[in-house]
Amino acid sequence: MEDCAERFHEMKDIFLEFRVSKRTQAKADEQRRELRRQRTLVNQSVAKSTRKRRRTQEQDREEENDQRMHFINAQSHFNFVKMHLISHFGDNIYQFGNIPMFSAEYGELAQKEQIKDGYRH
Repeated sequence: MEDCAERFHEMKDIFLEFRVSKRTQAKADEQRRELRRQRTLVNQSVAKSTRKRRRTQEQDREEENDQRMHFINAQSHFNFVKMHLISHFGDNIYQFGNIPMFSAEYGELAQKEQIKDGYRH
């Protein structure tokens, strides 16, 4: 269980994009628009060849995406109680054993008895 939790924490950044709230998404979009507006003002004042302009646009897009992902990572996180509690489960199981009311054994036994007695729904 600890290995799985550790692996999840190593890979959880993949899911951050999908944890983005609408408010965070709107802020990231607003940040991107503002950055583009500022760049447009700067680029209008400087004459560039087509090749330099394309290269600048590619660099701008990369920077926008980097800033966007940085903002999303800062706003979206997995720091909430449920994720923290998982780190304690392994120690609790070693210390106290499994908790009978959370064990699937009883439910499985009851289901087997119902099937045997013909009470299956």
